[in-house]
Amino acid sequence: MVRSPREKWLDTLTTHTTLLIIGLVFIFPVFYTLMTSFKSKGEVLTKPPTIIPSTFSLEGYDTVINESAMVRTYLPNTFINSFFSSLLVVPLAGLAAYTFSRYRFRGSRTLEILILSLMMIPRLTNLLPLYQMASDADLLNTHTLMVAVYTAGGIPFSIWIVKAFFDAIPVEMEEAALIDGCTPFGALWRVVVPLALPGLFAAFLLNFVDTWNEFLFAVVLAIGNKTATVGLYDFQSSFETAYHVWAAAAIIILIPVLAVFLALRNVFFRAMLDGALRG
Repeated sequence: MVRSPREKWLDTLTTHTTLLIIGLVFIFPVFYTLMTSFKSKGEVLTKPPTIIPSTFSLEGYDTVINESAMVRTYLPNTFINSFFSSLLVVPLAGLAAYTFSRYRFRGSRTLEILILSLMMIPRLTNLLPLYQMASDADLLNTHTLMVAVYTAGGIPFSIWIVKAFFDAIPVEMEEAALIDGCTPFGALWRVVVPLALPGLFAAFLLNFVDTWNEFLFAVVLAIGNKTATVGLYDFQSSFETAYHVWAAAAIIILIPVLAVFLALRNVFFRAMLDGALRG
């Protein structure tokens, strides 16, 4: 069916308008938080509230940086937990995904489904047993515990992300490497891993963002070694109605993960596109 230029123009206009509205819905809360972080304590309580501050003030940022442990302690704690758990997830999930992709054994399909079903178990269900085990092992409020918990939580989803990339790599390429003298591990490292690198980066980034924003396990298992999200929650009692301080803290928490995402965005989008085409 041939469409007229007018119909094409209307379709383009409708699509762009819809995307613009959706984009504004998602961007506005971040923009409002950013503008609130630059308000003074007096202006943040004005009625009716204003979006753009009349005078830009760094009062909120000064309070967060100099009068709290957000930058000195909470952000480093969060980075350690998120970075090292995401770093561990990549090889562990990669090896498991490679096994499921290349080897078929009795019960392999069932095992894949069971691993996928782990993502459907509410995290709250595991909280009490984890707390009890961590308490018995004297691991509460430690980076070791949080890295282990985040790594275990990120592996199931990462396996399915990376497996799609391994499935798309022809087995003949590995067979050719073996004929040329590579060991099975050498073929995996020199042939398969470079081709699946976008998927590995995507798994790392998704886990990093997810663990950076995690609150439930952090507030229960590491209350004595607080992360940024738990520290942000504490501002409710510490600064009462100082909304500009909360907003400044939220923006400061956002900056590191935004920087990581922007640095890896090209790899991430290419991985998502390749995964969609291969899936």
